[in-house]
Amino acid sequence: MNQEERIQAYLLKHGATTDAADLAMNCDIPEVEAQWYIDHREVNHLLTRKYNVGQSDYAKHKIQPWDIWLEYDLNPWDADIVKRILRHKPNERRLDYEKIKHICDERIRQIDLGNNEETPRASSQKETSPTA
Repeated sequence: MNQEERIQAYLLKHGATTDAADLAMNCDIPEVEAQWYIDHREVNHLLTRKYNVGQSDYAKHKIQPWDIWLEYDLNPWDADIVKRILRHKPNERRLDYEKIKHICDERIRQIDLGNNEETPRASSQKETSPTA
């Protein structure tokens, strides 16, 4: 992970509680540069949350699915389920539930194979897709 990625990852994880001194210390950058990242992130963060791509209606809510993913450190399977529960696409609710069932079936298959880690960072075991 390069320095830019490390800074962005730190801001994603600690953005709500970090300040320039904290970011500078934890990412080994000057405090002035850290403040620039914080200021820049806040502007982009606000703009990003004012719209969504596609037909879903996430942007009209105060809490976005990714807020939940980050707060609970969800694995990709659980995050996908949360996303599908929270979205509203006209005339597609049944399809969302079918997709959730499909995701759950795959996750159960992985757990049965021994890949039962809760978060992706905790997982040391990689499985290749049966369709790859």
